[in-house]
Amino acid sequence: MRAALPLVLGLALGLPAVADAGRIERDVERLAGAPWQGRRAGTPGGDAAADWIAAEFEQAGLGPGLGGSFFQPFTFVDGVELGPGNRLRLGRGTPLRPGRDFRPLALSASGRVAGEMLFAGYGLVVRERGRDDYAGLDPRGRVVLLLRYGPDGLAWDSPWAPHADLAHKARLARERGAAAVLFVTGPRTRVAGDELRPLRQDAALADLGLPVLAVTRKAAERAFAGSPRSLAELQAGADGGQPVARVLPVRAELAADVRPNLRRTRNVLGQVAAPGALEWIVVGAHHDHLGTSGQGSLDPAPDGKVHLGADDNASGTAALLELARRLAPRAAELRRSLLFASFGAEEVGLLGSRHLVGSPPVPLARVAAMFNLDMVGRLREELHVHGVGTSPAWPSLLARAGSGLKLRTHQSGWAPSDHAPFHAAGVPVLFFFTGVHADYHRPSDTAGRVDARGIDRIVGLVERLLRDAAGSDEPLR
Repeated sequence: MRAALPLVLGLALGLPAVADAGRIERDVERLAGAPWQGRRAGTPGGDAAADWIAAEFEQAGLGPGLGGSFFQPFTFVDGVELGPGNRLRLGRGTPLRPGRDFRPLALSASGRVAGEMLFAGYGLVVRERGRDDYAGLDPRGRVVLLLRYGPDGLAWDSPWAPHADLAHKARLARERGAAAVLFVTGPRTRVAGDELRPLRQDAALADLGLPVLAVTRKAAERAFAGSPRSLAELQAGADGGQPVARVLPVRAELAADVRPNLRRTRNVLGQVAAPGALEWIVVGAHHDHLGTSGQGSLDPAPDGKVHLGADDNASGTAALLELARRLAPRAAELRRSLLFASFGAEEVGLLGSRHLVGSPPVPLARVAAMFNLDMVGRLREELHVHGVGTSPAWPSLLARAGSGLKLRTHQSGWAPSDHAPFHAAGVPVLFFFTGVHADYHRPSDTAGRVDARGIDRIVGLVERLLRDAAGSDEPLR
């Protein structure tokens, strides 16, 4: 992780007494307890957690967040079942095998396509950086082959990371007239295996209207038979910013036959309405985790094992609840209203926060900021605060908040969590995070390893920031 130098803030005088760390601990234990089986979105455990959070919001004194309800339900595609008609042939070789050489992604539509192939590098179009991987070539009617990730590989703090999402890349190809999209993990990208297994961010709110397939590296290399440059050579050029887009000397024939697995889940929304306020600040955390599916797990043999998700993200949800309890009685002191959002389906592609941004209860132009808490349960030497560069107001607010915590600040507002859709929509963000650890996305992420007193200290900091930001009309954009 590339980070700015740590900003150490001194302990301010006159801070309120430490809140009930025992209550935070009990909330983490409840959320990460065995009865809810890891709270996977669209499962009974995930629904039970959402019900409980809504009841806690109401008991804390929050009003319903959307149309008189604490719930914002939505449907998502949680993977697809392969029908009998999936086909893929690249060039004149033998047909590739579905499930082994290729597979449709959850965001794929069914359909049949035959046409020329076009390689467009990483499929990036980032005008502010002067990059268009499609420059000079017309994807219309063609099957576009794209590299996954970006020139910096899997680094989520890379400037390319906000543009590396599979759905975003496929959407750009569709908007340029592509008939279908194939994704491959390039030979220079260091990952375990070829990633045909279900992907952590493979779910979608809906299909994208064209076939979208993942292919193995070995299968993709068939498309370069007779080409003067190999896939590895072209990826090296793309990593260096060279134009590598080209029509490939083979045709593709494919059929995607998918049956979407539709699930329904919910965001939980509650509000603290400030009298006469026009603007809002969203305070969010996701309550879902991996459940027992094994999808997204870093355990070597995950299937059937319960992933309880104590740090990820029972810790952030417990912090959200504690903030709601503290701030609900202070509505009269605020100049901006607060929308507390406990998101569903973060683990499969930030779907809850994307849905809220796409269907906001108030116009996004009236959302002054978004604060996100994700994995705040392992406070060690420092607390990471991302997004400090997304508003000129943040450095002074952080300085005034005073916490006794050692803060490592990051200018960028991008990181793979629920603030990212807000940041992409132009909303200033702050993201609080205590770091990845050996239990991340493993069954060992249990409540007994979470530091409730550390969460309590983080809650104290965020509370002061919110009281400052919501208690003022100072512009944040």
